[in-house]
Amino acid sequence: MRDSRYKRGGGLKKFIWLSLLPIVILVIAYLVYKVFLVPEPTIIGLDEFKHLPIDKTITIEGKNIHSIEITIHQDGTARTILKDVPDYNEKRYTLNIKPKELQLRDGQARVIVRARSSIFKGIEHEIDAIIDTIPPDIQVISASYQVYQGGAGFAILRARDADAVFIRIEDERFRASQAPGQQEDRLLGGKQSRTYLAFFPVPLDTKEDSIIYAVAQDKAGNRDIKSLPTRLRKKVYRATTIEITDDFIKRVVFPLLNNTVTDPVKAFKTVNEEWRRKDIKRLRDISRDSNPEMLWKGRFLQLRNSKVMATYGDRRTYYYKGEEISESVHLGYDLASVSNALVEAANTGIVKYAGELGIYGNTIIIDHGMGLMSLYGHLSEIMVREGEAVKKGAVIGRTGSTGFAGGDHLHFGILIHGYEVSPIYWWDEHWIKVNISDKMEDYLARTEG
Repeated sequence: MRDSRYKRGGGLKKFIWLSLLPIVILVIAYLVYKVFLVPEPTIIGLDEFKHLPIDKTITIEGKNIHSIEITIHQDGTARTILKDVPDYNEKRYTLNIKPKELQLRDGQARVIVRARSSIFKGIEHEIDAIIDTIPPDIQVISASYQVYQGGAGFAILRARDADAVFIRIEDERFRASQAPGQQEDRLLGGKQSRTYLAFFPVPLDTKEDSIIYAVAQDKAGNRDIKSLPTRLRKKVYRATTIEITDDFIKRVVFPLLNNTVTDPVKAFKTVNEEWRRKDIKRLRDISRDSNPEMLWKGRFLQLRNSKVMATYGDRRTYYYKGEEISESVHLGYDLASVSNALVEAANTGIVKYAGELGIYGNTIIIDHGMGLMSLYGHLSEIMVREGEAVKKGAVIGRTGSTGFAGGDHLHFGILIHGYEVSPIYWWDEHWIKVNISDKMEDYLARTEG
């Protein structure tokens, strides 16, 4: 009896032990992993601590974080801005740092970040930071009196202690360029002052009540903002309807898609909508880097002996067999002359792009400096190379019907920082004189004085 009870008790203990063994092994494995095998912490976003303005929001993302502490050190004193033991090993922190509230002075400081993923695994980062709570200063010297939707403006600005100067319209930013003749640069209150010139577009869909701002920003992110006196004016553009024929689909659209789409409506929408969106983005990319100098002079040339076939801002609605299938806005001038007419450079500049460009077909883009470019589309022949300097009136190609074109003509466009604006103003000597030349002459006269 007794032996039997012992045997039963021993078997029960053995059963319990065997049942618990997997759990014990898992616990030991978990502890080994947490103590020895867990990866080191990683933190993304620490470079944002290098420059600290008067008010800055910094977002950092931590992974494999068991504990984290961030301190700012200056003059022997440490200020703690974050100390946490998160519930999860991945966490995002949003920190609002105001140096003055932390009693930090302008100048150098050191940010120390310590994080641990286990008892034995941890990291420490030391970041040299510059605290700068004094914003730059910007003044509007001169600016266009009024700009219509789809037009362009010009401004002369004066900025002190700025690392970036730009024009802001709604959510878009347009970079200003340093003006020539910077011998007038001087230190004002220990800060460097420079003059900037800015061409800026007013995109077609800009709201009429939008305010145009000049902005100066320093490395730390401090800003000074002034509104321009420029008034926006509403512009009513023509609305047209176009009936798409099977002949146009077969002759123009299908070949663009290499006959890979057989449905006529789908094919037309693919080119008119998808290609158009991609090409607008390509124009932004091509126009991103512009010569910092103003390379052009005087009014821009229109294609010789040409007739205007379509204008800027035309809102087109397309019909196929009586049903509406698509829409677009025409962002240039279509100019027709004789077939394969010689195309001249509208003004002096450097060839920025020469090649195929989607709906524009064979295209040349000339950079005239400071974000201003001219575009020549649907060419049958390109006679210049990228990087080539061209003078106003130089022959650069021939008209054609490449791309999304129904016949031989030139699509002529004016780009400001990648946005097509109405060319009609740039053909107008008086508009250029009032909005640009007179302001430049006044600036240069005061500079020389």
